[in-house]
Amino acid sequence: MNKTNSTPSIQHSARQVAIEVITNILLQQGSLSTQLARRQADVASEHIPLLKELCFGVCRQYPKLNSIALHLLAHPFEEKDTDLYAALLLGLYQLSYMNTPDHAAVHETVESCRLLKKDWATKLINAVLRRYQREADEIIMNLESTPSVEYNQPKWLLKRFIKHWPEQFEEIVDASNTHPPMCIRVNESRVSRETYQEKLNELGIKSSTGDFSTSALYLKNAVRVGELPNFEEGFVSVQDEAAQLSAHILNPKAGEKILDACAAPGGKTGHLLEKGNSIDLTAVELEPWRMEKIESNIKRLGYNAHLICADAGEIESWWDGEHFDKILLDVPCSATGVIRRNPDIKINRKPADIDELVLIQREILSRVWTTLKSGGYMLYATCSLMPEENEQQIQYLLENQADAKEVAINTLASEFKLEWGIPVSHGRQLFPAIEGHDGFYYCLLQKS
Repeated sequence: MNKTNSTPSIQHSARQVAIEVITNILLQQGSLSTQLARRQADVASEHIPLLKELCFGVCRQYPKLNSIALHLLAHPFEEKDTDLYAALLLGLYQLSYMNTPDHAAVHETVESCRLLKKDWATKLINAVLRRYQREADEIIMNLESTPSVEYNQPKWLLKRFIKHWPEQFEEIVDASNTHPPMCIRVNESRVSRETYQEKLNELGIKSSTGDFSTSALYLKNAVRVGELPNFEEGFVSVQDEAAQLSAHILNPKAGEKILDACAAPGGKTGHLLEKGNSIDLTAVELEPWRMEKIESNIKRLGYNAHLICADAGEIESWWDGEHFDKILLDVPCSATGVIRRNPDIKINRKPADIDELVLIQREILSRVWTTLKSGGYMLYATCSLMPEENEQQIQYLLENQADAKEVAINTLASEFKLEWGIPVSHGRQLFPAIEGHDGFYYCLLQKS
């Protein structure tokens, strides 16, 4: 069993909050990012890294941990005892992947049963974890013939990856199971990437330049944003390199009226403002708490934009009738290209979700298209690897909108070399890369 370095002992507060977070995810009562945003304030600041390690770790290793747990249990827990199952998964994660002493991991998990006021489960949990201690290697060897354990991904997702991307399958799975690198976006309107890299180097923060985005730097080791020089002054933001491509592709110009639909958390919004000198930007986002994030990001960068809390697809509730020169439409999607950043996808994403998302995307795309001026450009984007959310959506639009045409991705930025991703029937698809960018899809359209 490979174990990563981590805190040698577990604090009750971090563990108890982790149990609640994992329980809610198992019951499909919110995403990991949402749960942590709401609950990490309940943990002492010095224990937040431990809380994140536990929650992200269980989600990232869930297909394997779930198979182990079900193998060890004579009967699955009832839904009302999902919290016990969450505690068991946390215990198995500690035993398999953390440097917590085995006796401490077992003891803390057993004690969790009492804190959950379910003393009856203490003997059961103790017996299950003790058995795993004794038989771990044999159990894992027997289970590894199962694809979901071997590749540590849900079976349905593996089938789709193999079907759609047989040549990239191994690359996708390997990258999706790793910790993502920390990539930052240098605000090139304030400082050059080379100068900022020198500032980092002076502080002992090693970095390398991105291959495709002129504003991207990859940090050798992740740091807190407060350690990044001039972060609060808006010199830099944290953003994946693939996501940075959107502003480079749209290449905003002074005076243009631009829409960023489905804008949260605001990374692309900020980048458009950085690249465009005095653009008239409108950002639309459905969730109020996510809109607050956009507002905070823009304020830190020192820019202004029209922020509207509304459903982007319900244009009658927010659009004033004046058409946009350019639109960035980063629609809600399955996020199958960013599983490593959202590992709870392994738990709560289902095939039916994609069918629902396709309908939502199609509606938003067709409605928002009407707000684009004649001759204007729309960049359609997702962080999905599913063709039905990407190139097939573009095909549907082209078949149903006589004034829509696809144009080359670098139409608005001729210097932009198309060396990233692969061309598909419409647009380009990027795949997650170890120590590199996330999985993303882009297609540029023009209204004729």
